[in-house]
Amino acid sequence: MAKDPISLKDRLLSSPPKNGKYYIIAIDGRGGAGKTSLSMYLQKLLPGFCFVCGDDYFEPVSHPIAWGGYNEERFDRDVIRPLQQTKTDLDYQPYDWVKHPHISDHEIKIDKGVFIDRCYSFSFELNFDLKIWVETPRDITLNRGISRSSMPKEKAELVWRELWKPMEDKYIEDIMPLDTSDIVIAGDKPFENQIS
Repeated sequence: MAKDPISLKDRLLSSPPKNGKYYIIAIDGRGGAGKTSLSMYLQKLLPGFCFVCGDDYFEPVSHPIAWGGYNEERFDRDVIRPLQQTKTDLDYQPYDWVKHPHISDHEIKIDKGVFIDRCYSFSFELNFDLKIWVETPRDITLNRGISRSSMPKEKAELVWRELWKPMEDKYIEDIMPLDTSDIVIAGDKPFENQIS
C-alpha cells in the first residue's frame, strides 16, 4: 500500500527554528541523485524560503584528472559561517564557468529559512532543523553525472568512477545518511508522490 506524501510544511513548522530566527535545512545525496531537482520542486511548496546551491561554488581546480571541485574556503566564508552566526543576509558569490568575470556578488536575504542543496552537507557544522537525504542507486547517479558533463565522455567517466564516486562511498559509510537523516526521498521516483 502506497504511503501518503510527507507534508514538509507540517514536519518543518511543528517546532520553532533551532537558532530562534529561521530554519536551516540540508538536502544531501550523491552527485546526480536529484538534489537540485528536489530543490526546484520544494521552492514551489515553501514560498519565503531561499535555496543555496553548492554547485555555485564548484570551480576549476588543479588536479590530475578532475577539472573542478568545491571551493570549501569560499563556501565556508559566504554560507556556513554567516549561518553559524544566524545572519539574515548572505554575501553570495557564485562561480559562473561561462561569464566573465566568473565570480559576481549576489545578496541572499533569509526570511523563513534556507535550504542548502549540496553533496556532503550533512557534515557541515550547522544545527540543522531538518536533514533530507536523496537516495538514488549508485549506477543511476553515475550515469547521470557522466551524461550531464560538458567534458569528453572518457574524461568524465574517469573522474566520476575513480574519484568522485569513491569519495561519496566513503562519506556515506562514515555519515550513514539513511540512519541519520530526518527524511529520505527516492531520487529516481516522482517527488510529488513522496513529499508535499
